[in-house]
Amino acid sequence: MRVLCYLTIVISLLLPFALVGQVESSAQHHGEARPDRIQGKEHYFFRDGLRIYLWEKYKGTVDEMASSTGKVALLVHGGVRSGRPLFDLQIRDYSLMDFLAEHCYDVWAIDIHGYGHSDKTDKDWSDSHSAAADIAVAVAYITKLRGRTRINLLGCSAGTQRVGLFAMQNPDKVAKLILYGGFWKGTPEFAAFNKKRIENGGKPLPQYRVSTEESLRSDFVNGDLANHPQYEEDALRESVRESMQTDRQSPNVFVEYSNLPILDPARITVPTMIIHGERDPFSRLEDLLSFYSQLASNDKRYLILPEGGHLLIHEKDHGRFQYEVLSFFDRP
Repeated sequence: MRVLCYLTIVISLLLPFALVGQVESSAQHHGEARPDRIQGKEHYFFRDGLRIYLWEKYKGTVDEMASSTGKVALLVHGGVRSGRPLFDLQIRDYSLMDFLAEHCYDVWAIDIHGYGHSDKTDKDWSDSHSAAADIAVAVAYITKLRGRTRINLLGCSAGTQRVGLFAMQNPDKVAKLILYGGFWKGTPEFAAFNKKRIENGGKPLPQYRVSTEESLRSDFVNGDLANHPQYEEDALRESVRESMQTDRQSPNVFVEYSNLPILDPARITVPTMIIHGERDPFSRLEDLLSFYSQLASNDKRYLILPEGGHLLIHEKDHGRFQYEVLSFFDRP
């Protein structure tokens, strides 16, 4: 029998799972379990009565999970696309989840409440603090299931605020942290953009905004990207199509950006990498370099990807992005 990434049989997978009376789990497999194929599995847990969705990818059979390697990662989406359409885009080699699974990672993507397959609520607008509460229970679920104490985290766009806040509150549970396409205090242009969105043309701002094909395409063409396109048309179409199936509406989370900053770099003590694209209209060097310099961790890296936009993960240079993520997570 081929040795793929691990040999340990996780006996706990054969038993119903519960976490301190807070978490209940159900799972569904996708595809035939074969040692040479990447498998997908759906999970659900409950956080304060909200049903939260997790999508897991790994290579091997169900009793050959990556728990024995310690290579476990949780990916957290931004303000529009939920986890699976963003991190598991099924066209050619665009899926970050498949890429990490091929390199022996047990990789997970969460849908924060209000997004995708998770429950919606009128109690909050899925702000960073309530999202971090989802992440906290997801991390507890995954680490117990896999027998780990720490987990690798990646946050995209608004997800950088969510994972950054979790890392501030729970440094002992984070192995490495990647902040991609994020912001700190924001630039004047970013503030003006959010102010216009909050004003909503003089109409009351609803809790949820409707996604359209045009709004989903905007991440590929905002700012300098209009004159320097970084996408392949078929990949863009597939990105929009998958998002329209899952995320026809999403919370208006940007209302909290009128009170930036949310994150305190002096409280982030874990190994951290910041990634942004050179042409990203929201993630800018003049905003993030100060954040980077004030990170409490001296184990840190700042990476700019040339020509890249806000949605690097679905752009032409996605292979470079994947490599940099793997390199940082894999680094001893």
